[in-house]
Amino acid sequence: MKLHEALGISSGSVAAFVGAGGKSGAILAVAGELKQAGMKVLAAPTTKMRLSEADKIGPLVTSEHDGDLRAEIERALSGAPGGVVVGGGMLSKNRVSGLDPGLISGLVSLADVVLVEADGSRRRPIKGTAEHEPVIPDEATLVVAVGNVRALGTPVDEEHVHRPEVFSNLTGIGPGQSITAGAFARALARGSLARVPEGAQVAALITGVEPGRSMADASVVTRELWRLGVKKVILTSLPDESPARVWIP
Repeated sequence: MKLHEALGISSGSVAAFVGAGGKSGAILAVAGELKQAGMKVLAAPTTKMRLSEADKIGPLVTSEHDGDLRAEIERALSGAPGGVVVGGGMLSKNRVSGLDPGLISGLVSLADVVLVEADGSRRRPIKGTAEHEPVIPDEATLVVAVGNVRALGTPVDEEHVHRPEVFSNLTGIGPGQSITAGAFARALARGSLARVPEGAQVAALITGVEPGRSMADASVVTRELWRLGVKKVILTSLPDESPARVWIP
């Protein structure tokens, strides 16, 4: 099964990816699948995005460009093989800033699917979600909370957790203590998915999964997520394999 199929992403979807441990990889995988299926994809990060990642989706258009943003995107889509990235502006030669989420409503009709990277994690496998996070557009039809199963058993510290103090407050796992399956699930269900637009569906994507120990660990996290009300859980071998393997518990 393709990742976009498992997540329920189809024509008309506005899918926001939040959390940590593989958001960018998931967006790249989904964008690739959709483009291969002949769909037009608009990637619209509301947080920072690396240009090396944007380049894998398609040409970049920013809201700093002179003229009409919609027209710029339409021109880019007409010349691109199915994908365009739209951001706020260049932060450096390597990064683009996020697009104002209020602009996304006017861009949804330009593509078959809009993919939004709506959170930051400094490449940690899991995170504590602060009050101002994530930056999800109101138009989102699906919010996908991401976490990497390798966070299980690691200590709550700066090396393994983005915003460890917030993570501890949310989960009850103190600094230096090991991350449990219950804490992992709470970080997604009560943190990443705490402020979902009305009417949007939710899903959890557990990354870093392989047959064996990590699959067993992900199954325990899945049961905790189900207990917390997150019914759609997808397991994937991302970011380690391309194309990714996908499992539905």
